[in-house]
Amino acid sequence: MTDSLVFLLFDAWDDLDRVYKGLSAEDAVQRADGSSFAWTLAHTTNQLDMINVRLQGLDAHPLLGQERFRFGGTGEAEEWDDILDAVAEVRDRARPYLEGVTVDELDRVRPYGGSISHLRDRGITLRYTISRVIAHHYFHLGEVAAKRDRLGHSVGDYPGLLSNSLPPHAES
Repeated sequence: MTDSLVFLLFDAWDDLDRVYKGLSAEDAVQRADGSSFAWTLAHTTNQLDMINVRLQGLDAHPLLGQERFRFGGTGEAEEWDDILDAVAEVRDRARPYLEGVTVDELDRVRPYGGSISHLRDRGITLRYTISRVIAHHYFHLGEVAAKRDRLGHSVGDYPGLLSNSLPPHAES
């Protein structure tokens, strides 16, 4: 059975999709108070792709794996349609893996080779990694919602209903 934390990640994807819904390609690539909307979506998905790279042993996505989308990146991105396709590809590679993980796999400590030095000594769990990805998604989701509101776009409240996280009987 899939852990509720994984379903919360899927809810974060739904909320991220909702905050970007209706955004024109022209608006997506313009820098708004720092980074462009396109860059921010690529950036958040770059972190998700680390699950594919570090835990599944897959190659980084050729577009989203670029250095410019990592922490401290450029804030610029011109290829909106390509980014949307890349986000779908990264999620499609991650979803089956995440749906199949067990609680034991979530809590197993794995070596960490990332940029946070104190984690290299202790390692990390998949539960920690997914929690970080969720927090990162919602951080940038709030940023995008605030910027879009300032542009006069109505994008709603966040988080949404978190319907993926509800038990099946609670949805009716």
